[in-house]
Amino acid sequence: MSGADRLRFFGKIYGTKQDYLIAVGTLNEAEEVQADRSVEKRGEGVNKMVFWVTNNLLNDWIQLPDCKPHHLQMSRLIKHVFTGDLNANVDCNPPFPGKERHLLRA
Repeated sequence: MSGADRLRFFGKIYGTKQDYLIAVGTLNEAEEVQADRSVEKRGEGVNKMVFWVTNNLLNDWIQLPDCKPHHLQMSRLIKHVFTGDLNANVDCNPPFPGKERHLLRA
């Protein structure tokens, strides 16, 4: 969570294998260039805040990717039980276009 500003604990999401501990804050550092213009810039709109997640407080915190419009739209149409694995596929109907990390961020 290097470079984070105004960091706070956001909550806990239970998973079938592991639980997610989530922190939220802002980043002061410059944003990388985005090729997709449909994604709001970091610091604006749904990407105003940055989220980090871990399964264990002794492990590193992983920054979740910025939220994309299609992830947000599809997350409203599905129900999913989280596994606790950020790289797990989201098995649902209609199909979710991403991994569990994208659904968690949306």
